[in-house]
Amino acid sequence: MHTILIDEYGGVHGLRDDGILESALAAAENRAYYENADLASCAATYAFHLCEAHAFLDGNKRIAAMAAEAFFELNGAYLALDNERLEQLIFQIAAGEIDRNGIEQIFQEHTKI
Repeated sequence: MHTILIDEYGGVHGLRDDGILESALAAAENRAYYENADLASCAATYAFHLCEAHAFLDGNKRIAAMAAEAFFELNGAYLALDNERLEQLIFQIAAGEIDRNGIEQIFQEHTKI
């Protein structure tokens, strides 16, 4: 599916670094295990670390947004933000304008179960 989307809409195939990806993914697991982090905190951690890690050659911001939304959905919840607002938040992460705590607070306020 990923290849089809890249071929259709453009982009670069590939993973830059397996270790960086694994580390970004493990951040949410670690928070859940060691900090007893809730759903919104873990989703925010996925969004933040996947965006910041640049593990993929292309699409890191899109992957960060999709991972957060998929995490909510897999856990029986959703993020009550429209796509434009979520995109804005992801771009703020990429620009260094908002930190993980800021994303977490917004996700806390907009999580619906």
